[in-house]
Amino acid sequence: MKETKSQSDLQQIRTASDRFRLKPIAPDEKFSFSCHPGVSCFNDCCKQIDVLLTPFDVVRIKRKLDIRSDQFLARYSVLQNFKDTDLPLLKLKMGDDESCVFLGEKGCTIYENRPVVCRNYPTGVATKSSTEEAGENSYFIIEEDMCKGHFEKETWTVSEYKKNQGVIELDEQNQPWLEIVARLKSLALKDDQDQKMNVFIMTSYDIDAFRSFVFNSTFLTRFDINNDTVERIKSDDEELLKFGFEWLKFILFNEGPIRPRE
Repeated sequence: MKETKSQSDLQQIRTASDRFRLKPIAPDEKFSFSCHPGVSCFNDCCKQIDVLLTPFDVVRIKRKLDIRSDQFLARYSVLQNFKDTDLPLLKLKMGDDESCVFLGEKGCTIYENRPVVCRNYPTGVATKSSTEEAGENSYFIIEEDMCKGHFEKETWTVSEYKKNQGVIELDEQNQPWLEIVARLKSLALKDDQDQKMNVFIMTSYDIDAFRSFVFNSTFLTRFDINNDTVERIKSDDEELLKFGFEWLKFILFNEGPIRPRE
């Protein structure tokens, strides 16, 4: 299997010390899986894990907790450079017992707003790089010795499982950001690296700070943003994130529809 890109980077739900297998699966091929309190390993997958967070994960969880994004970042997350790059990505913080901070006695305490990587598990996707021909993504199943969910009777195709887990729309929403991440991993930012990485972090993860930046600075006088867009992003976090991805394309790559006023 080729090195996985973009979305598959978010499938690092287990630490590198755990052994797991990536089993390729065709889009219409069935696999067995179910996770519920009756499975003997229930909640074991929420311990000693790396859960990478997307911007939409942060927005959904901080809204569930009714806190500001900076409070969420300080209390529940860790910023860590990705692999051998200087690209900072956000992970869920682990508790003193090395379990997810949102793991309670009866399971996930934010289940309806759980991160995309948790929703997708045990499926993964190896997306194509910019140099590969367009076509269908290659899917795989993450198989771990500790997980007994693979021995359950319920069967799915990948698309059926994603629909059941409520992840299809979230995958689509996150895709523009994942494409930015894939490009940043190989981009040499040189002298302005720190400034651009700070912009990337704020726009991706601190939605309240980004809103303040847009509306409480000279941003709207310096850039040509239409009134409909301004109204949409004033109070809608999801719309502001989508706008933020366009802003990142401009600030990082000088691309996209956002342009300075003439």
